[in-house]
Amino acid sequence: MEQNKRVDSILFVGIGGGNDVFSGILASLSLKRLGWKWGRADFAGVLSPFHHHTGSLAEMQGVIKINPDSKRFLIRNNYQKEIVFVDNAVALLFKNIPDYKKSGLFGLSLAHGSRGFSKTLSVLSRMYEKIVLVDLGGDCFYGGVRDRHVLSPMFDAIALRGFIDSGAEGFLFEAGPGTDGELEPEALLESFTRAEAEPHPIQADTISEWESLYKKWILPVREGRTVPMTIQAFHSNEKELLLPYRARAHMGDTRLYKNFNQRIYTDLCRQFFIVDPKKIKNPFMVECGNPLEWFEKTQAVIQKTNCEANLEYFLYNGQLCQFLTPSPLLDACDRRTFISQGLEDLCSGACDRVWMFPSDLESIDREWTRKARVAGVGKLLTIERN
Repeated sequence: MEQNKRVDSILFVGIGGGNDVFSGILASLSLKRLGWKWGRADFAGVLSPFHHHTGSLAEMQGVIKINPDSKRFLIRNNYQKEIVFVDNAVALLFKNIPDYKKSGLFGLSLAHGSRGFSKTLSVLSRMYEKIVLVDLGGDCFYGGVRDRHVLSPMFDAIALRGFIDSGAEGFLFEAGPGTDGELEPEALLESFTRAEAEPHPIQADTISEWESLYKKWILPVREGRTVPMTIQAFHSNEKELLLPYRARAHMGDTRLYKNFNQRIYTDLCRQFFIVDPKKIKNPFMVECGNPLEWFEKTQAVIQKTNCEANLEYFLYNGQLCQFLTPSPLLDACDRRTFISQGLEDLCSGACDRVWMFPSDLESIDREWTRKARVAGVGKLLTIERN
């Protein structure tokens, strides 16, 4: 890609959550060593539509300013619970490290799907000469049924589609391919070739500086997986790593897992890739106005996968709704455990309705019908309390 490497302002946007937000620093360091120069650099990350986040109000809809006191909460009808929020650790890093003290950190909402995200980026593109999307791991290159243990394809796909539709000037910075445990190395190489991804070496001093920041500011808050695995793969003398990964599912105090092995080509982790998002062939990059529409267009039509929506709660038309759709990677008995528990939670008032696949409802006994009913039939069933 031909790029003007001198810009007045640049915005790095982590498209998959906390690790990608922190990885904006890796993108910044790498591009500087590639000859990029800018007057102002700010950073941002997408906000999960399934949680409530606090921060300072920004001047545009769908954007908040993240600070060291920002928090993230699980929301239920009968309680809320604070959970780990990596973004505020990044904000604390920015506050204390001279090179980043002038940089702003923002949270960008995904609650209104690709359409809302596109509008947000369209406004931001008038404030920043270049917008760099940042992904660590490679799951944004999901290619269909071949990628059977993809874990979190939703946020990346919505963000990529929103970026393309916004018409913003920029590109995707990709690093640590395979370290998220989602795509096999052969699939990643095929996707990179198809998207004409430009490889560039990551310098040793770049990874060293990034690793130092991770250990001091991020590790005490949340270890994560992609950052330490990228660092491990960069330093490894092995050509290929075989590492255990797992799909995780939890609801209340119930936590269940499905283990699998992931292969990582270490040479890929010693490079970063610059990619034109328009050249990425990801079938989950559908236009949508909210998480439910994305889920119906992808999980109910293209392929059921593990994804960020599974078992999560979403405020929809003033009602708290749950995606009672346990990951297809889980064993059948574990899926039934979550479905039964979710229906019990619905009947006890934890939420107002649940969305389910018809086949999942058929897998459990009918005891729940005394307290709840099928209120809507479509690509998903809607279940409400009587």
